[in-house]
Amino acid sequence: MPDISSLSKNKIIFFAVTGVMLLALIIGISLLGSAPSKIQTQAPKELTVWVVGDESAGFSDIITGFKNRYPDYKNTDVKVTKFGNYVDYEKTLLTVLGDGNSPDIFVVNSSDGGLLESKILAIPSSIVNPDDFSKNFNKVFDDLVIENKEKDTSGADKTVSWIKGIPLGYQAMGIFYNWKLVKTVPHLWSEIGRNSVNADNAAEDGETQMVDDSRDYADMMLWLDGRYIPGASDILSLFLLQNNIPSYEKLTDANANNAIMSYFSFSGKTSVSTLAHIESTMRDLNLTTVDMFVRGKIAMVIGFPSLLREIEYAIKRAGSENVLSSVALRTSEIPQTSLDPKDAVNLGEYNYFALSKTSLHPQAGYSFLAYLASGEAEEKYLQNFPMYLPAQRLREESKMSESISKEYTRVKYRSFMNSEVSLQAFGKGLKNEYDSYFMRVLWNIQKTPKDMLLDAIKYIDCNKKHLIDVTALDEECRIE
Repeated sequence: MPDISSLSKNKIIFFAVTGVMLLALIIGISLLGSAPSKIQTQAPKELTVWVVGDESAGFSDIITGFKNRYPDYKNTDVKVTKFGNYVDYEKTLLTVLGDGNSPDIFVVNSSDGGLLESKILAIPSSIVNPDDFSKNFNKVFDDLVIENKEKDTSGADKTVSWIKGIPLGYQAMGIFYNWKLVKTVPHLWSEIGRNSVNADNAAEDGETQMVDDSRDYADMMLWLDGRYIPGASDILSLFLLQNNIPSYEKLTDANANNAIMSYFSFSGKTSVSTLAHIESTMRDLNLTTVDMFVRGKIAMVIGFPSLLREIEYAIKRAGSENVLSSVALRTSEIPQTSLDPKDAVNLGEYNYFALSKTSLHPQAGYSFLAYLASGEAEEKYLQNFPMYLPAQRLREESKMSESISKEYTRVKYRSFMNSEVSLQAFGKGLKNEYDSYFMRVLWNIQKTPKDMLLDAIKYIDCNKKHLIDVTALDEECRIE
């Protein structure tokens, strides 16, 4: 008869060995399953970046520099996708964000009031130090630093700072002028147009000025909408800032009415016959104020440095009608409403690179943003995109004496960069909605300036309810 105790021992040994083998198998499967995830987190196969306006090829040097700085990502394919305009870009981005399939990094415009800003992950201080950021970058970017109150381990309050995103450059307003028609640009808006007064009829203080009918050009044209004035909504934003209106939410203030009246005021500083001829030519031939500028019919136009591209296109369109030589095309600082330096304001606008909340590769994204915050990345960016002004203070002084274009040597960076002028971004609420509204209504003779401004607030707020709050979806947002 078999020994019962011996059988029991054998069963115990069998079950113990079997259990160990099963446990090892389970652990092995678990490790196999987690290994690819760990590798993906450290070095993804692909990192996607979406930009607006900037050619994707211009980022090749930045991508190379990033991989040299962070060799862990040397095999990561950094794919930059370019959109031609902010309207198409925002529409497409919002669609993919809703599907949970957005790019890892995308740009947000400084005037956007939350539509895209609510879709990003802020950069912690361990990645980009907020104090260093504030010290190294132009003051216009201070809005990118955010502060939150939190509790430390002892329960006491502490301030935690984050960065929304990283800018590589910005644009500011200036004047492009034809030196053959205007020798110097006045420091004040109120002085523009005085040289259109006939010298024989020059008015003394308190007397009516006589407009010189012999001139066939206007000093400046600003009372038309965006069909005829490139960047019309930004020019209006400049006037609003110079009248102490920092965002669309303040368009009900009396100063906002003063600003829009200033925009319209230039219609009275040129002879009626000259104005009528210029306007009819633009409408009949589908031309803009920039087209008339290169044809010698307008002496000055307002814009960011990138307006130079539009001037070059206009010169090609004009052909033999172009009278603007490279020597005559010059730039000057934006005029002000007052000679008091404390009141001097200019409009600054920029895009900043931010990490998407839905990114599957946040660590790689943060590393890329950390590289963009370096002086090396900015230098590469400005070499490829010379129409931008330097985001970091280190390069400001060297840029002052440089020309934006080799062909137009008198188009200077310094005309758009004055450290003594307060540079501010205007809060549009929603960039596309603000721009599209004013592009269509600025020459609407059916509206009073006051109604124009009130309707702007209604239109933007209506769209914010739909796009940001996802409420009042049955309300129709219309431009009337």
